[in-house]
Amino acid sequence: MKVAVVYYQLTPEGGGVHTFTQSIHAALRAAERESGHEFAYYATASPGGPPPGVIAMPAGKLAAAQKRTIYRLRDAQDRLGAPRVGPATWFERSLAEHGVDVVWFATNYAEDCDQPFIFTVFDVEHARQPWFPEVSARGEWERRHHYFSRYIPKATRVIVPNEAGRNQVERYWRIEPDRFLLLGHPTPEFALEAGAEPPPPRDAVDRRGIGRRYLFYPAQFWAHKNHATLFDALALLAQEYELVCAGSDKGQLEHHRRLAAESGVSERVQFLGFVESEELIALYRHAHALTYVSLFGPENLPPLEAMALGCPVIAADVPGAREQLGDAALRVPPLDPAAIAEAVRRLEDDRLRGELIETGRGLAAERTASDYVSGVLAFLDEFAAVRKSWR
Repeated sequence: MKVAVVYYQLTPEGGGVHTFTQSIHAALRAAERESGHEFAYYATASPGGPPPGVIAMPAGKLAAAQKRTIYRLRDAQDRLGAPRVGPATWFERSLAEHGVDVVWFATNYAEDCDQPFIFTVFDVEHARQPWFPEVSARGEWERRHHYFSRYIPKATRVIVPNEAGRNQVERYWRIEPDRFLLLGHPTPEFALEAGAEPPPPRDAVDRRGIGRRYLFYPAQFWAHKNHATLFDALALLAQEYELVCAGSDKGQLEHHRRLAAESGVSERVQFLGFVESEELIALYRHAHALTYVSLFGPENLPPLEAMALGCPVIAADVPGAREQLGDAALRVPPLDPAAIAEAVRRLEDDRLRGELIETGRGLAAERTASDYVSGVLAFLDEFAAVRKSWR
């Protein structure tokens, strides 16, 4: 079959989506020759253009306005129960020109198309926890609900990371259980490769003036990332502990600076902003622990990165965390500062620390992008018998 693979957010500032996409794209390119399928790759436009062999989708205000006009016409026709008539989008015309049989939206970005498609769902936390401003304010909840309701019910298969993810999608959009593909997030390649090397010197850490015993939290400044509880946990720990936060500001950074001051720990917290991969690796390798206390699941990439890099993990015990991390992390109630502080103290035990590092390395090594891609390819092989029934 001819398969279109559609990516989103190829720039490093995209955070976890960028890291995920890099791993999947590399694994798929390595497997495509033996797969028996032909692939066309698409990506939304990014600075510098897409990687070689990837088709850039139109960007800018004009392209967005044209697509929005077409979608509004279709929505009006749907409400009237009328057939959809009118112009095709650029994406639909391109799929037809390339003779595409199936579309795989490899991140949680999709567009209308008449071909059977695989839709990837990272999370539906806007439905489970709609009070956070990043998923509710200024019509964001309505936009997400409309978007997922447009594509989930029509998808040939829906990729979710684990049973918790499937349960959440089933709860809000009733579709058959056999239309899911359960594929856990793969450990990013950069972390696996760097984890196989000796730890880098502390130079990158020392340049920042970071002390010997610090907690690391790489997370963009959304409210659901729950930095506030970490500040309260830090206040319960000895003065030698520091907290290092890396991540882009999503409108909450100044608020979090005030929260750190109110908790009495502002002198022990560093806000680094976005950091490049080399510095990110050094921060993982020399940290006392990753403290990943995000209130959103059902899977997250930083715990896998930390495990691959030999950094012990303290993680929020949200739905899906047990499936993803098992016994390779210390799971804590994410809104309990005392429990988080106690987990940090437990890692002063060298024996426990060593066990977690070893178990974490093993788990990270098992979560490969090639296995993830193999799961999708296995479905495509199966679906080929169905797809050949029409042109």
